[in-house]
Amino acid sequence: MADERRCLRLTSGLRRLEQWATAASQTEKNAVYKALFAIADGSAFSSYKITHEVHRMGELSVQVRDDLVIRICFRHFDAFGIVYIGSLDSRELGVSQGA
Repeated sequence: MADERRCLRLTSGLRRLEQWATAASQTEKNAVYKALFAIADGSAFSSYKITHEVHRMGELSVQVRDDLVIRICFRHFDAFGIVYIGSLDSRELGVSQGA
């Protein structure tokens, strides 16, 4: 039997991604898009540093670069959403980029 991998769908946070992308460099955008594809195909868990958000049930932080994280949420078994994209400092301060 073939090894079937179930892909996740990005279902929320697209407006947040678009807003973040207006101020991001092309290098940052490329890194985030690559990480989002890795999240969707399940390979992010072996390719990126993943941190479980202890105080936010169903949320994970994916460290894309030393200074860039994506916080995602899982509300359904086959879908995820973008909660935050930005610097580690802003995330730690509870500042959210975009709406």
